[in-house]
Amino acid sequence: MRARLPGIAALLLALLLALAAPAALAVDRRDQGRGIPQRKETLQKVQEIVSRPEFAGSDEEEGGILLLLTNLLSDLVDAVKRLRETNRALYLTIVGWLATTVFVIVGHVGWTVWRGAAAPRSPGGARAGTFDPTLASRAARDPERMLALAEAEAAAGRPAAGVPWLYLALLFRLERAGRVEFDPARTALEYADALARRPADRALWLGFLDAHDPVVFGARDCTPGAFAGLRERARAPLPEAPPGGVYHTVIQ
Repeated sequence: MRARLPGIAALLLALLLALAAPAALAVDRRDQGRGIPQRKETLQKVQEIVSRPEFAGSDEEEGGILLLLTNLLSDLVDAVKRLRETNRALYLTIVGWLATTVFVIVGHVGWTVWRGAAAPRSPGGARAGTFDPTLASRAARDPERMLALAEAEAAAGRPAAGVPWLYLALLFRLERAGRVEFDPARTALEYADALARRPADRALWLGFLDAHDPVVFGARDCTPGAFAGLRERARAPLPEAPPGGVYHTVIQ
């Protein structure tokens, strides 16, 4: 037992030295400086480090494609400015072309707005008649009455106001022939879809819309000739029904 004591003591001494070495090293480091840094000093040092250029973000990465386009436009403007000194004829050509383009675009927009504002509009909107409560019953949806209303508007000098009544006249004729079912919430193209199995009826309806839509929804004037053409289309004989009698299409 006594022979083992020196060996055990040596192991304990080595363990103590191993544990004490880091602490001694830390003391040695503090002796070389000003001691353990304070919290404020540590924060200042961290802020100083992260403010270095290598840690700064890139503006180009944040800007993306918008910044790239801005830089290209800026380079183009600078190149055109340099032409004022190096090639004045080319510079004046480019500036004149740009000014002409802007003038044409602004003029076209202004002309379109003016034409749209000056175009006559039917009172209550193009489809106001389709939401008339008096049209709730099938008996009230009389094509001849719609034609009479259209004629009255044209006689009063408002042919554009009579065009929606012509639309209803043709639609109610198709309804009475069993080709479509009237629904005030449906559009003209939805009625055309309902006539998909009757190409002749569909062609008649789309032909009417080709002349109807530019007057009602566009800026085209409704001349007496245009009104007469629409009236003839609204009165045109309906195609023959398929064999076996009149069929009925329900709009889904």
